[in-house]
Amino acid sequence: MPTQAERTDTTRRALLDAGLALFCDPGYAEVGVDEIAKRAGVTSGALYHHFDSKAGLFRAVYDELVAGTNARVAAARAASPAPSLTADCEVYLDACSDAAFFRITAAAPGVIGWDVIVDDTQELIAASLRAAQAAGEIDREVPIPATARMVAAALKEAGVMIATAGDTAGARAEASETAQRLLTGLAVDRPAGGGL
Repeated sequence: MPTQAERTDTTRRALLDAGLALFCDPGYAEVGVDEIAKRAGVTSGALYHHFDSKAGLFRAVYDELVAGTNARVAAARAASPAPSLTADCEVYLDACSDAAFFRITAAAPGVIGWDVIVDDTQELIAASLRAAQAAGEIDREVPIPATARMVAAALKEAGVMIATAGDTAGARAEASETAQRLLTGLAVDRPAGGGL
């Protein structure tokens, strides 16, 4: 017989899965609490108990997607014999190519605010920038907070470009090339005469 903690985890997971599916299709604005609860196989009261509101559930779904992306970036960096800021950005751009990731992050500014979205991406980029500075990959004079915010905004826009393109693979390739060009300006050994 499952424990109370196991039942709680199962209910929470069912709500997160239902929220992810329904926030992607038909979308956050088009789905109600009752429909989410029905899909999860629970009551609407269970949703309110675990997440307080539909927006609270959305935030939990969003946080889980962001945490998964952060974990993939960290794992890729740890597993690579030559980790790099460019490789970190590639992992993020891969996440942007995922339809569910895009649908949730595209709806997020309207639900939880643009600043929250950029702040979350900024934290991920700041960690990558600090690791790149520690490895001597980028100039130690690069100001981390400002650079992280600007790169975060650029990557969010790249995500929109990828997800809304008719040719996702082509847009992904263009985003990759552009990210590499932008990051070259941060490198310690950037080409002579280079600049942003």
